[in-house]
Amino acid sequence: MADQKLSELTSVTGAAASDTLYIVKDSASSKITYANLMATIPTPVAFTDKVTIGDVDTMTDVGSVSITTNVTLLNNIGSDGTLRIGTGTEGQIKIIIMISNTGNSTVTLDDSDLQHDTIVFNEAGDTATLLCANSKWFMIGGTAAVTN
Repeated sequence: MADQKLSELTSVTGAAASDTLYIVKDSASSKITYANLMATIPTPVAFTDKVTIGDVDTMTDVGSVSITTNVTLLNNIGSDGTLRIGTGTEGQIKIIIMISNTGNSTVTLDDSDLQHDTIVFNEAGDTATLLCANSKWFMIGGTAAVTN
């Protein structure tokens, strides 16, 4: 590397916490780990471009809502039924959106880890944003009906 310009180095598309980055600080060459760089970002963070939430899955039948994706879309669930959701990770946010309901089904999200007894999705456009705290899911926003 000593005989290469920075612009000649191979590009990478991601970094692990322990990866070392080259940095120039106060006109001196230095190094910093990716984890230490990310830890020094001031909060609150201001975004000047769009924020995209990835990891979307689609359900077409009743069953278990994935806790490994950020967003679950409910697309024409075949018949009235119950969805289940397992315990998430502390601080995890889960968004559920009913995108289509041509069969006029009522889908209920119910689980012992849900702070509310049930969250009911009965028309396209119903949404629920959940937050996992203290090993339970709390509905923190949305248009789906909540019953206790």
